[in-house]
Amino acid sequence: MSQLLRAEGYTVDSADNAKAGLALYKAGLHDLVITDILMPHMNGLALIECLSHEAPRPRVIAVSGDSSLSMPVFLPAAKGLGAERMLAKPIQAGVLLRTVADVLAQPRQETETAQLQ
Repeated sequence: MSQLLRAEGYTVDSADNAKAGLALYKAGLHDLVITDILMPHMNGLALIECLSHEAPRPRVIAVSGDSSLSMPVFLPAAKGLGAERMLAKPIQAGVLLRTVADVLAQPRQETETAQLQ
């Protein structure tokens, strides 16, 4: 995914796990986070929950592999936590690129805390 997005002109940071991804997000401004659901140390659902409290809150695309829990459980849970889009693996390049472009075209959602200030 990183190579494809870079080839299309996107600036991409990548992390091997959710904890490292969260640290990368907090270290700089990112417009979009693409996260897998099943990862070591912290799963993607926990990452999405953590990101939902950040201001500004990034747009999130959740990705899950081919498992019996992906479509009925993991991806709907990601949506419930605030992911804008959910993609099931394997993901075709065109689908990924269209989804990224569509999500980035949406206005950024602020956190409830940021809206109250």
